[in-house]
Amino acid sequence: MEDKNLKEKIINDLAINFKEGDETIVENYIELYLTIASASSNRNKEDKILYPYVYEAVKSAYARRGDEGVLSNNESGFSITYIDIVKKLKEDVKAIRLLP
Repeated sequence: MEDKNLKEKIINDLAINFKEGDETIVENYIELYLTIASASSNRNKEDKILYPYVYEAVKSAYARRGDEGVLSNNESGFSITYIDIVKKLKEDVKAIRLLP
């Protein structure tokens, strides 16, 4: 279950980078990354301790739209290396993982 405050905070933080009408995209990212974080941490999806990790993952994924699957990009002498969002999220939530 997605938290309205989480969605609003993400949209506000994206500011001018957020395109009106993309609310569903943000909601879908929140649902996806909450599911991954929950499974990786053995926590319930409604556990608000996951929200900071999901918040960062969603912002990163939204900013990377169109470059999914790309590990790096080099244009006009500028090089960008992307992190694996899912891998980073799984690593980050290890710190708050509940043991079975």
